[in-house]
Amino acid sequence: MITDVQKFNQLFQLYQKDDRYNLYIHDFPKDEFMQRFFNDEVEDLHLEYFDLDARINKKITNYHAKFADFFSTENLSTIQLESTSGYFKLHDFYFMTENDTFIFNYIHRNFLSQLIDILLAELDCNFISRLKTELLINLEYD
Repeated sequence: MITDVQKFNQLFQLYQKDDRYNLYIHDFPKDEFMQRFFNDEVEDLHLEYFDLDARINKKITNYHAKFADFFSTENLSTIQLESTSGYFKLHDFYFMTENDTFIFNYIHRNFLSQLIDILLAELDCNFISRLKTELLINLEYD
């Protein structure tokens, strides 16, 4: 997904409001999001997806669930995520999709660095550190 700093700057935008942050990521692979947070509990989960095997659209609404409650790691490849939203109580932030953009809202400062590590886990740790610095340089305030 991320190959250089310029592409990162085009895809990732960070906003600060008071002591919390909002992170907007354009074109983040939705299936990767589910993989990264597969076993984390979500409150007020809303999920719309297309089941490639059954060839039908499906919706899930559940007050307290995990992605793992509905899917196995093997069948994640047969799911085309259309939209999702919810709240990770453990990490204390909200998430939602808006078209091709993932929006992570109300992220606490202490978790922001960890969130970037989770989202960019496939990249070299030195490159991730450079991207974190770049994100803070381009920080915008609400």
